[in-house]
Amino acid sequence: MEKRIDRENWNRDAHDKLFARLEVPFYSLTWRADVTEAVAFAKRRGVPFYSVMIWVTMRAINGVEAFRYELRGDEVWLLDRRNPSYTYPWDDELFGICGLEWRDDEDPVSFALRMREAERNNPAPVPTAEADEAGHDVYISCLPWMDYTHITQEFPLDNTDSTPRVMWGRFETDEKGRKTLSYTVQVNHRLIDGIHLKRLSEGLCGAIHALEAL
Repeated sequence: MEKRIDRENWNRDAHDKLFARLEVPFYSLTWRADVTEAVAFAKRRGVPFYSVMIWVTMRAINGVEAFRYELRGDEVWLLDRRNPSYTYPWDDELFGICGLEWRDDEDPVSFALRMREAERNNPAPVPTAEADEAGHDVYISCLPWMDYTHITQEFPLDNTDSTPRVMWGRFETDEKGRKTLSYTVQVNHRLIDGIHLKRLSEGLCGAIHALEAL
C-alpha cells in the first residue's frame, strides 16, 4: 500500500528542498546497455523485443525505491509500484500511447500478450489529460530506427513532476556478437540522485541476464 513520507524523518528532505528552488530540476543520463540476452530471449520465445525491454525496465525501476517516490504538492508519497505508459505504432507514421498495470509476478511472455491486447483495445491514440494524470506511470518510448548518443525528452514546467521517462535506440551488434543500445533515463533531481541511476542500471542488467533462465 502506498504511504505518505514523514518529511521530518526523511533523509533527503534537505536535498528535495534544495532542488525545489529550481524551475527545472530535471536531468537525464544515457549509457550503453548490453541487451544481448534480451534479443536472444525475444527470438527464442517469439515475442517482440520492445515488450521484453519494457518488462526488464519495469522490473528494474520498481526495484529501486527512489523511483517510486511521488511529489503531491508539498507531500511526498512512496508508491507500491509504477506502471508502464508506453508508445507504440498507431497509423500513418503516428504513435499511440498505451497504459498497462504492472504485475510483479508476471513473466515477459504473458506481459507481451497483455500489451498486445491493451493496444488492440486502446480507444484512441493519445489519452485525455485526465486519463494521463490518473496513473503512477513510467513514460517509455524508443527510437528503433537509429542509434544515438544523447536525447532529451519533453516535460512540463512543473518541478513536482515525478514521472521517470525512459527511452532507448536501435541496438547495434559488435564484432563479438554483443548487442548494445543507448538507454536514456530522465528524472527529477528532487527525488533521484546518481546513485539511484547506478542501482537502476544494475537492476536492468540483472533483469536482462535473468532472461537466460526463462
